Amino acid sequence: MGARRKNKNKPTRKHARKQLHKQFLEPEKLPFIAHVLELRKRFFYIAIFVALFGGLAATMQGPLTSFLLKPAGNQQFIYTSPGGGFDFVFRLSLYTGIALSIPVIVYNLLVYLQPLLRKETLRFVIGISLWSSLLASMGILYGYFVGMPPGLHFLLQSFSSEQIKALIGIDKYLSFVLTYLLGSALLFQIPLVLILINRIKPLQPKKLMGYQRWVILAAFSIGAIISPSPDLRNQAIMSGPIILMYEISIIIIWALNRKNRRPKRVVELLRKDAEIQAGRLANFEKAQAMWQQTIRNTVSPVASSATSKQQYLPASSRTDRPRQYLEKFSRRPSRSFMG
Repeated sequence: MGARRKNKNKPTRKHARKQLHKQFLEPEKLPFIAHVLELRKRFFYIAIFVALFGGLAATMQGPLTSFLLKPAGNQQFIYTSPGGGFDFVFRLSLYTGIALSIPVIVYNLLVYLQPLLRKETLRFVIGISLWSSLLASMGILYGYFVGMPPGLHFLLQSFSSEQIKALIGIDKYLSFVLTYLLGSALLFQIPLVLILINRIKPLQPKKLMGYQRWVILAAFSIGAIISPSPDLRNQAIMSGPIILMYEISIIIIWALNRKNRRPKRVVELLRKDAEIQAGRLANFEKAQAMWQQTIRNTVSPVASSATSKQQYLPASSRTDRPRQYLEKFSRRPSRSFMG
């Protein structure tokens, strides 16, 4: 008996298999504090890489500064406070560290969001991230080598004279360069934005082609803001990529919609099915209306005859059923019944 009791207390193979299945195959529900700790760990990894790349950039201060000042030509820059030079070096190193840590940031973000995303969605997000990085790099290179030199030449040389000299702080120049390059990187994201919109709601290439004149107007307006020069050639340098990215987006959307388009036979079957469903709904509504009409026709003669009889009866013989029910159910019990 003791041996049997010991065997009963031991876990069976089936129970052990269920425990392994719950442990390794089923997703484990973690408390909120576990998600907070995981997020803190990811931010810690990102901060470490930003610090490492920023320290590496600080050791290469000279080449980075010359690379940053190259589009300005021979323009001299100043700083107006004792700590202005240190602030410039620190900001340059920090921004360089953040730029070099973008792959690490994207990786940790995807790892943190992986339990919430499906495999197909995760692949799509990874693909969009890679293409976005590639397009952003192309936009930064285009803005640095093609767009920024003529824009800076116009801004720094066109308004100078013997009495007016450009004395620009190095911190202002750094902010201008970062804003310009960031705008160039965002302008090259137009294809991805339209592809994401097309994924949510399919777009029609014909309508996108009809919006071309407005896109051209907006492109030249943005080019005039980013590169404020009266020369049309300088404005076309910035507006040209916007128009080109829009045209490329139309071609990509046309190819994607054609690839995902349903065959003609399937479309015809769906159309016939919709027509049959609409016919059934119309027949049902018609039958329901006829049924309601028959009910009205059968009930109305009885009600009219009853009311007419009540009108011609004397007042003493008319029945008032609600009042009779009220008197019966509200009548007090007699004394004989109460005993």
